[in-house]
Parts: sequence; C-alpha cells; structure tokens
Amino acid sequence: MTAGDAGAGKKLGTAPVGPPPDLVQRRGHEPAEAPHGNLPVSHVTTNSPSSDMVQGLFPTDLTDQTLLTLGLSDPRLQRFAAAAKDDGVAREDTYLWNLALAESFHLPLHMAEVTCRNTIHSALLFRDPAWHKNRIFRQELSATLLRDLDQAVADETDKHGDAMTCHHLVSALSFGFWQYLATDKMKRLLFPKGIKKNFKGAPDDAKPHDLYNLIESVRLWRNRIAHHNAIFDKGPASKYQDALKLISWTSVDLGNWVSKRCKVNQVINNRPRSS
Repeated sequence: MTAGDAGAGKKLGTAPVGPPPDLVQRRGHEPAEAPHGNLPVSHVTTNSPSSDMVQGLFPTDLTDQTLLTLGLSDPRLQRFAAAAKDDGVAREDTYLWNLALAESFHLPLHMAEVTCRNTIHSALLFRDPAWHKNRIFRQELSATLLRDLDQAVADETDKHGDAMTCHHLVSALSFGFWQYLATDKMKRLLFPKGIKKNFKGAPDDAKPHDLYNLIESVRLWRNRIAHHNAIFDKGPASKYQDALKLISWTSVDLGNWVSKRCKVNQVINNRPRSS
C-alpha cells in the first residue's frame, strides 16, 4: 500500500474558504536512487496478456530503450529505475506502463469532472439562470475568480456573440473555479439544504466540504496526469475510487456504467515484471 492509498481512508477535513490553485503545486519528488543504464532486454510477464491497453508497448529491447532515452531523457527515465529494478525489467517498460495507466484514467476523470461541473452548475441555475450577472453571487467571489469569470464571459461572447449563454461558461471556467463553489463560504448561497439536492448519489450526511475535498483529490490527480508525471506509485487504485465516487455522487448508474468500461484496474494488474 502506498502513502496515497493509506491516506485515502482518512476522514475528510474542513475545506478552506479561499479559491484553490488550478495547477499542481507539488510536481512530484526527487528521482529515485538507482543505478544508471538499461537492461539489455526485458522479459516481461503480465496477468492479462490480452489487455489492448498495454499490448505493443512492452517489453522493450535495446533499440527501443535507446530511442526512448534519446527522446525522453535519461534523468526523466531514472525516476522509474528503482521500481523497474525491483521488478526485474527495464526502466523504459515501467515508464510505458505508467503511460498506459495514465491513458486508462481518461474515461473516469473526464466523467468525474464534467458531471461535477454540470451538477454544481445546476445549483447555480436554480438560484438564477443568469447567475454570472447576479450581484450577490459576484460579491462572494474573490477578485481573482471574478476576473476569471468576466474573462470567460468575454471570451465566450467573442466566440458565440448574442448566442452566448451561461452554459458556455461551464467548460470555459477552470475546475478550480467550480471547486471553490463547494467551499463553506458558498454553502448558504448554493447549498442551503445540503448538497444532496443536486448530488443525489451522495451520502445523506455529506457536506459541501466533503465535496470540496473529493474534487481536490480528483483535480490534483488530473493535473498530475496532464503534466505527465509518474502516477504508478502514487496510489492510483484509491484515486480511481475517488473518481468513481465523484461520478456516483451525481449518478450512481453512471458510476456503475463507467466502472464496467474502465480499464484502470486491468492496467494496474498488468505491471511489467520479469518472468
């Protein structure tokens, strides 16, 4: 169990009232200490050789490893060297497995973010269909978020003219903007009777700060993948469960639909190891 997995079971804390940054602030850790150099050839076994997500990526040979090292850089690949050594494979194989794992997260992260944005937006629409112009709502935003909102309105108006509606803002605004709307400061305005009215699959006792913390986990994981960082040793199984949970809080049926089609667990189980 990784530190990320161990921390997943801890009780959610109280969400801050300020806006979160929408970029990863912690870009991983120092590369693991491991000897330099490639294995001459990698003999890999997997639990599910038929997985189309990993077929063709590994095992690599010396030609592949040289090509990848030239393109990706030796320092970058060294981040994977210690784990690869423990598994008896080339670091390039572990790197490519990490790449396949990142790819497998596209479906659950996409669904988690888009459904979350739409569900929070439904709370805004209930209060005011023209919420982006609402004086009370705008007063609750920080100067930075208000500037982001006005910029998004201007950009979408340039694209769509008179046809621009608040629905265009759902994707135009950062995920961090929508996360801010789950802070305790916004509870009275958007969720006076709790989040269950909009997030119908959430537990009965779920609070806005629970939603905030769940979004935080999904958002930072999404950013880590977007920045092409290592994820294989950062608790991917628990992060996958967080993504499914966020989807299910909007729709249990959709969460089940995604879980039946997602290949995260299969890719995790297809970790390259020496035969």
